[in-house]
Amino acid sequence: MSGGGVVTQAVAIALGAALGALLRWQLGVRLNAWFPELPPGTLAANLIGGFVIGAAIAAFSACPGIPAGWRLFLTTGFCGGLTTFSTFSAEVFALLQHGRLALALVALALHVGGSLLATAGGFAIVRMLRALA
Repeated sequence: MSGGGVVTQAVAIALGAALGALLRWQLGVRLNAWFPELPPGTLAANLIGGFVIGAAIAAFSACPGIPAGWRLFLTTGFCGGLTTFSTFSAEVFALLQHGRLALALVALALHVGGSLLATAGGFAIVRMLRALA
């Protein structure tokens, strides 16, 4: 998938988004029943997305020749379809509506802090692997 024109880039984004959304859906289906008050599928989607975007940042900076189509497929498409800020916001809001302030703060810390740590981890792992190569 080369950089291509607008249509090629739009297709790259759409394909990535479809795959990301399907993964997000399956994470919810398979994990959310474990702890419905703080759905682990939503958290897993955000942590995986954070890791993938961190790895992508490192890979794209190390290999600037990666075509725009692939960059858009992975970042705007896949990570955009996988991660779920709106669902996270709705879940935290529901906790607040039910007076579950402590659990809402835990969810906030896990999603935001965890995603940032996952991003840093993805970035560091790609950098480390490139250094070993």
